[in-house]
Amino acid sequence: MTDVPCVREGLPNFVVVGAMKAGTTSLYHYLRPHPQVFMPKIKELDFFTEGMNWERGLDWYRHQFAAAPREATALGEASTVYTKFPRYQGVAERMAKVVPHARLIYVVRHPIDRIRSHYEHRVASGAETAAMEDAVFDNPIYIDYSRYALQVEQYLEHFPREQLLIISSEELRHDRESTMRRVYGFLAVDAEYVAPTLGQEFYRTGQRRTYPPVVWSIRRALKRRFPQTKRAKELVDSLASRRKRVPVRSAAMIDEGALSSPSTGGSHDLSDEARSRLDDALRDDVARLRNYMSDTFDGWGIA
Repeated sequence: MTDVPCVREGLPNFVVVGAMKAGTTSLYHYLRPHPQVFMPKIKELDFFTEGMNWERGLDWYRHQFAAAPREATALGEASTVYTKFPRYQGVAERMAKVVPHARLIYVVRHPIDRIRSHYEHRVASGAETAAMEDAVFDNPIYIDYSRYALQVEQYLEHFPREQLLIISSEELRHDRESTMRRVYGFLAVDAEYVAPTLGQEFYRTGQRRTYPPVVWSIRRALKRRFPQTKRAKELVDSLASRRKRVPVRSAAMIDEGALSSPSTGGSHDLSDEARSRLDDALRDDVARLRNYMSDTFDGWGIA
C-alpha cells in the first residue's frame, strides 16, 4: 500500500483506535505537527461509539475536520474507546460503513503494564477503590482492554489486514524516529519529517487530581457534550470553587465508576499468584496477536 485514498467528503482517512494507556497521546502529538497531517485539537472524538458522539451525526463528525489545510493529505483522529470491546460494541462495523478505506493504527503495550497504568488512572480519578489484585479480576475491563488480539479481530471482520498497522508502545518509546517513519509511511506522507515534539512523552493523567472526583466527572462529561466551547470548563471551575455538591447520573460516567468517592485505592502490588493468573488470562490472546505482527513480544514474558 503506497497511496492513501483521497479524503472522502471531508472525513478522516486514518484513525488511531487505541489502546488506552498505551501511548496514543504521545503518538497524537508526534503526528499532529506534520504538515501533511491534520488532527483536530480534540484528541478523542469518540464518534463511532454508541452512547457517546455517534448520535451527533455525520455532519458533526465532518465538522471536526473542516479546518484541515489544503496540503493535508492525511486526516485523522485518535480515540481509545474504539478498542474497548466488549464494553462498547459495533464500533468497527460503524467505522467501516462511514470510512471504509481508512487506515487504522493500534498501539499496544505490555498487557500487564497497561492494566497497572489503567488501574492507577482509575484510582487517581476516584473511580477505583479496591486493591489492584482484587480490582483487575473483579472488573473485566482491565483484562478485556489488554486483550489486543480480541480488539484487532473486531476490525479484521470489516477491514482488510493491510489497512491496519500495529505498533508497540515499547518501540515508540525506545526507537521513536524509526517507528514514526513507519507510521508516516503507512499514511503516505513524508516519512523523513521529524516532529519538534519527538523528544517528548505525553500523558493524559497529570490533571486528573486537580478536581474532586465527582467534579472532575462533571467536567469530563460536559467537555464531551460541548467539545467546541470553553463554557463547560468555566462552569465546572465555578462549581469547584464554590465547593457545591452536584448530583450526577450519567451512563457514560457510571460505565467506569467515575462517581466513586475520592480514594488512593488499595495496594498497587501484584502477588506472584495474581501475576500468574493474569499471564494465564492473557496467554492465548498474546499468541494470537503474534499472528498479526512480526514482533514475538518475548520481552512481555507471556509465552
